[in-house]
Parts: sequence; C-alpha cells; structure tokens
Amino acid sequence: MNSIAACLSSFSRLKLLLLLVALPVLASAGEQPVWLILNPFSPETLMSTDVAEKNSLVRAGWKVTGAGLLHAESEADTGLVHRMVRPDPKGSMRMLVATPAEVSAELKAGYTTEGALGYVSLKGGPGLLTVYRYSKGPRYLWLISWADQKWAEKAGWTREKAVFWLWAPSDK
Repeated sequence: MNSIAACLSSFSRLKLLLLLVALPVLASAGEQPVWLILNPFSPETLMSTDVAEKNSLVRAGWKVTGAGLLHAESEADTGLVHRMVRPDPKGSMRMLVATPAEVSAELKAGYTTEGALGYVSLKGGPGLLTVYRYSKGPRYLWLISWADQKWAEKAGWTREKAVFWLWAPSDK
C-alpha cells in the first residue's frame, strides 16, 4: 500500500511541476517576442519575430536596438504592424506601419509588404516600450535604445515621433 501511495505522490508532484512550468507559457501564448535590429553601416532597421533572422543579422554586424512583445490578437488601441520594403538604387528602403491607412499609402508609394508581424499598441502607457521613428531624407530608422537614438541624432537623423509601442517583456 505504501508503494502505491508513494507512486501517486510522485505522480501528483510531477503533474504539479508540469502545471507550474506550463502556466507561464500558456499565459503568454498571445504574445510574440520581437526585436528591432539596426544596421549602423547602411543604416537601416528591421523588425523581426524570427530568432534565426535576428541572430544572423547580429553575426553580420547589426545590433539589437530594442526588444519587446507583440500581441497575437487585436485589442482596443492596437494596430497590426507590417514590415514593408521598396527597392532603391542605394539599397532597400524600409517601412514599418501599423494602421490600414498607412499600409495603403505605402503600397501606393511602391512598397511591398514583407509580412504582418503582430499587434502593437497605438497609445503609450505603463509597461510599454516606445518605438521612435527617425528620418534623414527619404530614409527612416525605428529605434528604442536611448544610446542608439543619440547615435542617430549625432549622425544627422531627425527624431520625428513615437510611432507605436511594444509590450515590455516580463521577468517570468
């Protein structure tokens, strides 16, 4: 009888352990990690949810200017962020837009959509990371890091505005 009780006790501990491990994963199932990655040499910024793409770019000399979370579903005051690109004689021109009107305008301007990444907040607030857009002529950068913002300003880039917000990763 004691061996059955010991077996059940071990089984219950295993279930409890699995439940404790699975709960944070289930709670964050609606969130997607995302990175803003800066190439300081071209310069350009990519937003990626792909760890392999991020790691490949970092190995090539790019740097992560910020990391956050996207939501998988639409909520109040959110927009579906699109990664867009347009060929240019000096390399690719990149665009990150989060509203249907912006997507439409950039498509008319010759950009193509590389993909929709997830939902960003269109309003700032507690627990959110601000993504700022910088411009220099017809080119744009999107930055989070204070150090990268200062680098951009020293290099002649102009901070335009906060364009959207990412959810801050929690320390689960």
